[in-house]
Amino acid sequence: MSFSLSQEVRTGDQQNTPSGPGASGSASAGLPDRVRSGPSALPPGRAAATVSLVTALPLGTAISLGLRALVREAWLAAVGLAVALARQVLGLPAALVAGLLLTRGAVEALRSSPLDPAAPVAGLFFVLGQPSFLCLVAGLWLAGRLVGAAVRLAWLAGALPTLADALRPVPDGAPRFADGVASNLPRLVAVALLGLAVELGAAGFATALVLAGLQISGVAARDGAAWLAGPVALALTLAVAVPIALSLVSDLALVRAAVRWEGPVEAFAAATRRFLRRPAVYLLAALVFGAIGVVVALAVQAAGGVATGFAVSAPALVQAGPRLMLAALVAALAAAAELWWLASLTALATHEE
Repeated sequence: MSFSLSQEVRTGDQQNTPSGPGASGSASAGLPDRVRSGPSALPPGRAAATVSLVTALPLGTAISLGLRALVREAWLAAVGLAVALARQVLGLPAALVAGLLLTRGAVEALRSSPLDPAAPVAGLFFVLGQPSFLCLVAGLWLAGRLVGAAVRLAWLAGALPTLADALRPVPDGAPRFADGVASNLPRLVAVALLGLAVELGAAGFATALVLAGLQISGVAARDGAAWLAGPVALALTLAVAVPIALSLVSDLALVRAAVRWEGPVEAFAAATRRFLRRPAVYLLAALVFGAIGVVVALAVQAAGGVATGFAVSAPALVQAGPRLMLAALVAALAAAAELWWLASLTALATHEE
């Protein structure tokens, strides 16, 4: 499933487009003659430049298409909010079990030495040093993370095809969420595992660069080698840029696997090609939506602080209601922003080039 910008760029010239058996079936059908590929009265260089402007989807267009898809499929934001809350709840068992065991250790130590003020702290450290405690808490935490990741992948498996259909000028309206979850989830799990391996490798690469940069900086400061500042700056820049770039490639691969039904290797290869063609566009898109998320969160927090300022001296139970509502609003807006990002990324990842 893909779409072309030719579906968006329609003018009155398309009325003169030939139709029927002799008409062209290419992706440029319906475009004015001046932007079609193939033989043209324009010079070859000019024709190629004009076609590249049409086929390369601008970032602003992708963002506007993503917003339109979000408005059309706004119900996905509610599902995304439920998924986000479920992932938070899945992390509670590890925290609750850890808290209960640590509290029990402190209480038992205080019972055995009631006159020792340091007994509760000693009991806490005793529990923390037990391998069984560490394995139990780590296992619960890992299980929660894995189940939460599976829930999010199931949501993406249904949401991405739905958003891809909403990107079309006239969506067909077919239900795609349930079918996407059933057919795309195994493929997305494989892509996500490959993406996890890639991102772990990127994190190791970034860590090595940072450590090397710090070591070189120490040598440069000791020996007065100011010329090493350039390589250190380059290494630190790569330590930031490479993980971001590979994370974007992983997201692109997930989109293509869900929308274009590509396997893990094929999806990553196509996502890498897409990213390398226009790296600045994808990095700028990530920065834009990152800034949107931060601004929205700060704005909601500030508005919530003003709205609940009258209840500063109120009991904690009274303050709990407004705070929960504020947290739910922040989570809902975060889910909507993530959907907007996914829809815009889908536009960039699946647009025909």
